[in-house]
Order: sequence, then structure tokens, then C-alpha cells
Amino acid sequence: MEAKTRLGSNYAWLILLGCIGFYAIPVGVVGNTSGIFVTPVMDEFGWDRTTATLYMTIQPWVAALCTPLAGKILRRYDPRIVLSLAGLAYGLSTIWTAYGTQPWIWHTYGVIYGISCSFFMFLAVPTLLNLWFKKGAGKSLGIAGATLSIIAAICAPVGQSMISSMGWQQTRMIFGVIITVVPVVLTLLFVRKSPESMGVLPYGADESDVVAAHGGTQVVAEGAEISVARRSIFYFLLILVAGFLVFTAAFFQQIPSFAATGSLGAGAGAMAVSIIMIGGTIGKFIIGWIADRFGSATAGVLAGICGAAGLALALFAGSAVTMFYIGMVVFGMGYSALGVVPAMLAREGFGTKNYTELYSWVATGIFIFSGLAALSYGRIYDATGSFTPAFILVIVLYLLVAVMSPLVVKGGRRLWVKSA
Repeated sequence: MEAKTRLGSNYAWLILLGCIGFYAIPVGVVGNTSGIFVTPVMDEFGWDRTTATLYMTIQPWVAALCTPLAGKILRRYDPRIVLSLAGLAYGLSTIWTAYGTQPWIWHTYGVIYGISCSFFMFLAVPTLLNLWFKKGAGKSLGIAGATLSIIAAICAPVGQSMISSMGWQQTRMIFGVIITVVPVVLTLLFVRKSPESMGVLPYGADESDVVAAHGGTQVVAEGAEISVARRSIFYFLLILVAGFLVFTAAFFQQIPSFAATGSLGAGAGAMAVSIIMIGGTIGKFIIGWIADRFGSATAGVLAGICGAAGLALALFAGSAVTMFYIGMVVFGMGYSALGVVPAMLAREGFGTKNYTELYSWVATGIFIFSGLAALSYGRIYDATGSFTPAFILVIVLYLLVAVMSPLVVKGGRRLWVKSA
């Protein structure tokens, strides 16, 4: 038993490396740097911004439609093959956009991107890491999310420099090749369906966590039945928590405009983006550690309070740049929660028994709210001529996250049944 536990523990970290491969690298290199290609494409073809960015709206809606099916596929088939194919589709379609001289090519890319990311964006990482880490799942989720942020922080300025020196098409081609080759290789090398499929135990599992099954051992599966969970108000609250966290995280894109149109100035707004990204990267480690050490409800409460407090400081900072920056640091903690808190709330509240399919609907909610965020903030500003109503909305949503997180865990656990 001890040998199996050690082997399982060691391999869990290779699973994390595989997750970084199919998730952090493609999203960090291309997904989170999409904005640097918009202006060059508009300038070359004479498109308006709506035409050039429509694929960014198509992608989350398509992903929302596909994610429930993606959950069923990941549960039934080998995720190593499924995620390799998804990564291949995303990478090759990104290369295709280097030749995207017509709007329909980019719109089709949005569809392909949406289908493929329904597997790897929000679903596969928590599913695999929660299977492979009996202990330390929050930390591993934090590492995966922080790695994505670091990659994006590096690739955005590097990509901008490459566009200036060699053009957007060649840059797009290079980025596309990177996210085609590296993720597929790492996924094929390291991703495995479950510890049981390799005859090992998850990281941190011991004899009290396993039962005899089919001549060997496997971890006890605990949690809510799918049919019971879906009828529960607490499962709906979990989806809302996840949706609110992606909706509020998207607000960071409005911060530069808020600063530029006020007394803080454009320079403070640009610096604020860097502060949020740095604070968010550090915050992912902290939130993950708190989720492991004190529970996901505590992590959710902290994230919600920090998000609300940080934006309140920014809103009332006036021309006080230092106060504004402090607010951005605190907001970074709330911003960082998306990749950790919903996944850990789902695990702690509804268990691991049917995690993949239950979390697929949570991921669907994330994509839906992500699509809404892209439309909502601009409309709020256009209707009111002020950023204040949007600030108030986001602060309220963060406070709701703080209130609802403990309810999700407490209510969800009442639905648990045990089985091997």
C-alpha cells in the first residue's frame, strides 16, 4: 500500500504538468493574448472592431452549448486522447487564422475554439486534479492557474514585439505552432484517466481512503447523485458562484478606461493591469492553499470580500493613486479565485462521485456568464455615462460570492451517498 501511495503521489505531479500542457500553454500563449492581434487585423483589412472581435463572442457561447457533452465524453473516453484531439483542433485552427483574410474564417475559428475549449478550458483541469490529488487539490489548481497567468504575462509583450518586427501573420503562425505541438506532446506523455487506471493511489491517499475492488484497491467515491444534485438549490448556487466569479474577473478589462477617463490618468490604468495580474498570480497560490488548509467555503468568502473591498477602494480613490493601487492588489485576490474556488466548492460540496458531469454544468455557467460580461459592461457605461454602476454591480456580486460559498458546501454535503 505504501509503495502504491508513493507512486500515485509522484505521478499526480506529472498529471499537473499535463494539465499545464493542454490548458495553461494554449490559453496563456493565444487565448489570453488575443487582444494584441485585433488592431493589426483591423488595420490590414479595414474591418471594424465588431467584425474583428466577433469570434471572441462566438467562442464562449459555443463552448457553453458543448460543455455538458464534453463532460460526458471525458467521463466515458480516455482524456489523454480526447484532450490531445481538442488541443490539436485549437492549435491547427489558430494556424489557419494566420491566413484569415476573410471574416468568415475568424468566425469559424470562434466555433472551433468554442468546441475545443469546452474540454480543456474550465472542465478537464479540475476534473483530473481532483481525481489525482486527495490532498493538495487547491494548491495544484492554483499552480495551474498561476502558470497560465505567467505565460500570458510573458507572451503578451513578446507577441507585441514580434508583431512590430515581423507582422501579425507570422507571429500568429509561430504562436499557433507552439500551441499545437507542445500541448499535444505533454498531454500524450503525462495525462492519464485516473489513479485506478494505473494501479496507484491519488496524492495524499492512505488506507482509510480506499476499499478493495476487483482484486485491488480504489479510492472510496463519495458525493451526490447527479439527479439529486441537479434538483438542489445549492447546485444552482454553485453555478451562480462560478458565473459571478468569471463575470467579475472580466471587469479588470474596464479598469484602464476607468482610470483614463478620470483624475487617475491613463498611466495609472496601465499600471493597474500589471498590478492585478501580479496580484492575481500570487493570489492563486494563496487561495489554493487556503482552500486546502481551511476549506473551499473560507476561500470563497475571502475571495468575495477581497474582490469587493478592492474595487470599493478603487472607486472611492479619487485622484489618490496609492489608494487605487492598493485596491487593485486586493482586487487581485478576488480576480484569482475563478480557477480555484468553484472547482473546490464542487468537490467539497458535492463530492467526487459524479464530479465530471456535475462540474460540466458549472463550466457551462462560466462560459455563459463570460459571454454576458463582454456585452454588459459596455452597455452599462453607454447607458449611464459612468463606470460607477458597473463598479457597484461587481461589488455586489463579489459579496454574494462570499455569502453563497458556505451555503454551497453546507447544503451540498447533505446530499452525499457513499459508494466504491
